[in-house]
Amino acid sequence: MSQIPLSNPERAQALQRFGYSEREAQFLVLAALHGGFFVRAQYCRFIGRQIGGTAAELVRKLLDNGHATAVAGCQNTKVYHLGARPFYAALGQEDNRNRRDRPPVVIKNKLMCLDFVLDHPRVRYLATEQEKIAYFHESLRIPLEQLPSKLFRSPTNEKATTRYFVDKYPVFVSDAPSSPPVVSFCFVDEGLVTPSHFQSYLCQYNPLFRQLPASRLIYVAASQAPFRAARRLFEDEFGAPQQSVAIDINNDARKRLFSYFEARQLYEAQQFETFDRDKLIQLRDDRQAFGGVVYEALYRLWTAEGATAVERAFTASSYAGSRGEASFETVLLPYNYSFFGRVSRISFCMDRQRSSTAVEKETVGNSNAAAVARNVLK
Repeated sequence: MSQIPLSNPERAQALQRFGYSEREAQFLVLAALHGGFFVRAQYCRFIGRQIGGTAAELVRKLLDNGHATAVAGCQNTKVYHLGARPFYAALGQEDNRNRRDRPPVVIKNKLMCLDFVLDHPRVRYLATEQEKIAYFHESLRIPLEQLPSKLFRSPTNEKATTRYFVDKYPVFVSDAPSSPPVVSFCFVDEGLVTPSHFQSYLCQYNPLFRQLPASRLIYVAASQAPFRAARRLFEDEFGAPQQSVAIDINNDARKRLFSYFEARQLYEAQQFETFDRDKLIQLRDDRQAFGGVVYEALYRLWTAEGATAVERAFTASSYAGSRGEASFETVLLPYNYSFFGRVSRISFCMDRQRSSTAVEKETVGNSNAAAVARNVLK
């Protein structure tokens, strides 16, 4: 009983059996399915009240039931994580990945996802992987290979599992009558998104967008700073088919591209001993041939998900003739999670920290090879 199809009213009724009120249960369903994290201010916005005893009562019930933990606190702000297996089992989502612990920057992103959902309540959200597959594959008859996916392999099992829509950003269909229906996708920028990251997202979703008669991409952020660059990347992707990331590239060029990606990854990992002069010259030539934002996005996609994901991006060109209308919008969230910026940077530094002794040994071992490599690549 890992995934059971339930409606949100059915999920809320299931949570009420734990002692939550109807409004508490309705909010918890949204918080659990759209990230798994919340702050008390979000619950107060949901019920239309100021922070006070009502929110404290909900938190007390969650902690007493063992359904939530306080996972972060800064500037008198506490973030609560809904992570208990029995809680998600009641929602029919026992194996939902929102149960997992997350680093601060991801928590901020998920809080922003919930903010968007709370601010746009009058639409039909496809909140779970199961709901998205049912809508796009079973209802619209879009092949599974055109849906954004990622392979996961267990350390103890060689068999890979394909998961769809792993970013878990909000996806919804408006209830307003329209022909064809417009499907809206959100991309949530927590403040650390790079252009290549957004371009990789466009590569992943390109095949699906081109299968839909009408779609809308909503770029959600807490700052207006990335909006202009994001719009330009979107227009490069969908404004003119010939500018799409799904470039025309033959088999020989694809082999060369993947060889370049492999060599570049080794070089960036400072494994200079794997290069001789000819390989370095080839890397230099390939870097010039495959320069630009399109190939940079494909490289990021390749490092994250492998050659299969890049091949899927290439196939999008075959849908250019029948592509639907795709529009771009931006949403500026007014809510301040500025303390996460500091926490995220500290965590990032800690994750990357290495002992000075290890760095010294690596530097001594690679210094000569690195010098030669950089001279060739100049």
